[in-house]
Amino acid sequence: MKKIWQYLTHHLQQDFHLLQYTIVFVFLAIAVFLNYTLDFEDSILDTQPDLVKPICYFIFFATAYYTTLLTYSLGNPQQDFWKSREFWVRSILVLIVLGIDSSAPFLRTILRSLFDRQVQFWAYKVSVNMMSYLTVMLPLLLFYFIHDRKRKHVYGLNAHQFDTRPYFVMLAIMLPLIIAASFHDSFLNQYPMYRTSRAHEYLNVPEWITAATYELAYGLDFVTVEFLFRGFMVIGMMHILGRKAVLAMAVTYCFLHFGKPPGEAISSIFGGYILGIIAYETKSIWGGIIVHVGIAWMMECVAFIQKIVQAQ
Repeated sequence: MKKIWQYLTHHLQQDFHLLQYTIVFVFLAIAVFLNYTLDFEDSILDTQPDLVKPICYFIFFATAYYTTLLTYSLGNPQQDFWKSREFWVRSILVLIVLGIDSSAPFLRTILRSLFDRQVQFWAYKVSVNMMSYLTVMLPLLLFYFIHDRKRKHVYGLNAHQFDTRPYFVMLAIMLPLIIAASFHDSFLNQYPMYRTSRAHEYLNVPEWITAATYELAYGLDFVTVEFLFRGFMVIGMMHILGRKAVLAMAVTYCFLHFGKPPGEAISSIFGGYILGIIAYETKSIWGGIIVHVGIAWMMECVAFIQKIVQAQ
């Protein structure tokens, strides 16, 4: 934990500028307020037609990403990265990937043609998590092997002498907080993410198998989240943006959470920022994977236990 604290303080010493961070804070506050007042992500953005939805999500995330980077030009209008072709190729690529992955166009239509009605909901919940390996991992790994292979970091997947202990300590600290949160109705309205369906009856298997399949897909999805945000957007952009990559990623990461409860969206700003700093300093995303997957599964387990206790 001491090492992580050193990472955070060192980054803030190098990157923090009061006016710039204040503007980013105000921008985020306005964005959060408008999203949850208008129910923008759920009722407007997510209801667009399949052909239009990826474009809308691209604009949505591009607004977060480029607005944040613009704040770095306040004190220095001649920021060199704006003139870099490599910056535009990489940033547009990752925003396209993020827009397609978040909108999941045509997925429901495809599943309706492949599965019986009793299985469609469960198949969608599993598929929407696993599709990131096709929409995120595949294109970004292809880009790595074509353009970045000499860097040898594989966007944080190739970690040497990685110390896992601080991240399991963080999980131990988070567990009592998650347990406390589980007593609130808003937590149980959102978790567990698995919802009972008739899929197990149709497939003629015990329900724990369909539940476990979903939970595995749910957990594995966070590997692709870390790979995209902390891997490509921080480690893959640091040679162009330097430490500016961290804050731009964290704001975009907050926008990713606009379909979730407000508290989760707000906390994602700090979580994304801290994990981004760790990725920047260690050139590894494995710490984020441990924390992200660990917290997700702990929240699921605690929510399952609460639902069982309440049912008795």
